[in-house]
Amino acid sequence: MKKILLTGANGFLGSHILKLLLKEGYHPILLLRATSDLWRIEEVLDKCDTFIVNEVEQNLKDVFEAHEIYGVIHTATEYGRDQPLSQLLKTNVIFPVELIEHGLRSNIKVFINADTFFAKPQFKQTYLNNYTESKRILEKFLVQLSQDVLVCNLRLEHVFGENDSPQKFVTGIINKLNQNEKEILLTEGTQKRDFIYIEDAADAFIHVLKFADNKKEYKEFQIGTGESISIRTFVEVVARITHSKSKLIFGALPTREGDIKDSFADISNLIALGWKPKFDLQMAITNLLLQDKNLNNEHRF
Repeated sequence: MKKILLTGANGFLGSHILKLLLKEGYHPILLLRATSDLWRIEEVLDKCDTFIVNEVEQNLKDVFEAHEIYGVIHTATEYGRDQPLSQLLKTNVIFPVELIEHGLRSNIKVFINADTFFAKPQFKQTYLNNYTESKRILEKFLVQLSQDVLVCNLRLEHVFGENDSPQKFVTGIINKLNQNEKEILLTEGTQKRDFIYIEDAADAFIHVLKFADNKKEYKEFQIGTGESISIRTFVEVVARITHSKSKLIFGALPTREGDIKDSFADISNLIALGWKPKFDLQMAITNLLLQDKNLNNEHRF
């Protein structure tokens, strides 16, 4: 049973990857902080090993000494909204580099990194600029470190699904539509995004892990459906599926300055591994609503 060190397991993406790792027969080792909120993964914690990172004692090397780790899946990230720049750089650049350096001493076979479409070289948006730049800095180091280990950089498009943060766009709009808010104020919604369901996104990580070879190189995989739709179309589809009575007022809010006009994934590398998205937009939204309904029903008892 291969041991996989997973960072960010308590987060939105990481929690879904964790459950797939268990389903596929891997042995996950969760790298967590003492303050980590574990509500997303409480029901599977007894099936995993956990290791608490202590930045003061710098004990990161201990997890590699305690376990024979096959590979690392790194999903932990810092957006930098309420953190100093130094903390953002520690989390998004220094920490993953340290993971690889310790991993190399223990002969790990693969390092899989979760990246973002914001950091595509053709985009020059100003939104989340420090976060985006930290991802670009890390990418340069990943290319350099791939001389010693296989590095797979997985660039995620607009991921949505169960257990995402209520502050996220998709979660927020679904909640408003479900609650039949009288009026929902929106931008024109002309920006186009490649919306990918979380189950498909997590499955892409597992596909890359399964097909990892022993070559020491850098590989990039873009995770999406391969097509983009306007945000307006997305909202209208959700409104139709939820049978919402809310009035959608497009153009009531200004478009964010410097926002990306259009982004979609080139999924050819993933298709070559046998992966393809299982959920179209309607299936994904329907499944998400069903999961949320079941969760709400459970909480009534």
